[in-house]
Amino acid sequence: MNKPELNDPLAKTKIRKYKSFGGNTVEILYGAVDANGQPVVAKEDADDGHGTWFGIEVNGDYRMLVWKHSKAEGGNTEYGTEFKDNALDTLKEHLNERTELARKLEGMLQEGVSEDAALQAVKDAWAKITVWNVPVEKEITKRYEKALNAFEPMMAEIKENVAAKSELVEKAKQLLNAENFKSARNELDKIKDAFHEIGTAGNAKDDAFRQDLREVETTLREKQKDFNEHINASRGEAETKKEEIIQETKKLVSNVSNFKETNTKINSLFDAWKAAGSAGHETDEKLWGEFNALRKDFFDARQKFFEDREEQLKKSGETKQKLIDEAKAIVEKNDFSKNATEKMKDFDKKWREAGYSGKDINDTLWDTFTKTKEAFWAGKKEIFTKAVKADLDKAENELKKLDQEIEDLEYRLEVAPNPTMKKDVEDTLYVKKNDKIEKEKEVEELKKKVSE
Repeated sequence: MNKPELNDPLAKTKIRKYKSFGGNTVEILYGAVDANGQPVVAKEDADDGHGTWFGIEVNGDYRMLVWKHSKAEGGNTEYGTEFKDNALDTLKEHLNERTELARKLEGMLQEGVSEDAALQAVKDAWAKITVWNVPVEKEITKRYEKALNAFEPMMAEIKENVAAKSELVEKAKQLLNAENFKSARNELDKIKDAFHEIGTAGNAKDDAFRQDLREVETTLREKQKDFNEHINASRGEAETKKEEIIQETKKLVSNVSNFKETNTKINSLFDAWKAAGSAGHETDEKLWGEFNALRKDFFDARQKFFEDREEQLKKSGETKQKLIDEAKAIVEKNDFSKNATEKMKDFDKKWREAGYSGKDINDTLWDTFTKTKEAFWAGKKEIFTKAVKADLDKAENELKKLDQEIEDLEYRLEVAPNPTMKKDVEDTLYVKKNDKIEKEKEVEELKKKVSE
């Protein structure tokens, strides 16, 4: 954009060169008036109503940062960027951040850093920084892009080298399990020669790989030395250990109460067997024959146990399904007789006797069985409730009848013409009142049954 036209011949312009971003800052003071309202040259600290336009200029192109309008224009403040009054400082900070990112990328090149995440972190940080389009920024961008263009091909090459060297190091580490140390060390020398023929994997990676190879070489030497010094003692210890393992295995397989726990223990013994080392070829062959025969006997027994258990689970499931089918048949017939009730009770006993049916179907069968039983008992209760309600209606009607009879007897008692008749009425009234008490108890008991 162009420099703003403020239409003030007395406007005061201050230009300051900034090498830090490769341009100038421009500050224009305008619109000042004296006490009589006449235009005057603006002064920075004067209360003359002047406005201030502040921005940057690069090769004749201006960019506003802050515009505090004159009093005559309303005195409001405009900002050219989201950074408001801190725009210039932010510009410098962003240029510093870009410089640091370019340096970081160059350092990664030098160090041979090849991780995608590290490169992406730099790219993401770069993309977040505001673009100011100033000369220094463009110079930094060229520096950054130069490093970036060199980085990606280098990263691909380094990744290949890392993969190749990692494979060699892993091969070297596998040599630690070798029984022939001389052969292992010869193989390690070949690996080291191949390693040196591969290009860089980055300083840190190369150092780590070389350290791994040195550790393998050192370990192999120590193992060979120890082996040579203690081979006879080591074989004797291995033989003793394996004989102990055989005896312990015999105890385990002779009395198995829990196949899962015993299997775990035998696997642990097998791990201990492997860790025991060599007792010599012939001795190892003999001991292994004994140990492996015991393991085979156990595994055969375990297989038979689980086959038998599977058959039992299947049988249990079939039995329970049959019980469900019989229970459903009773419910579908609406048979709530005493015989049917006894059968439903007996089903519970037979269900328990059937045992566990396996995690896949046991809960499903139980859920179906429970719902079927609930349907039966709900139906039976409904019939029982209807019968009780019928008894209740009858009892309440009889109670009403007793109330009427008592009312009649009480009236007759009042009008009885002679003592003899009065005595007969009193006796009858006494009996009826007792009958009413008993009937009221009967009604209350029936009501309780209905509400249960």
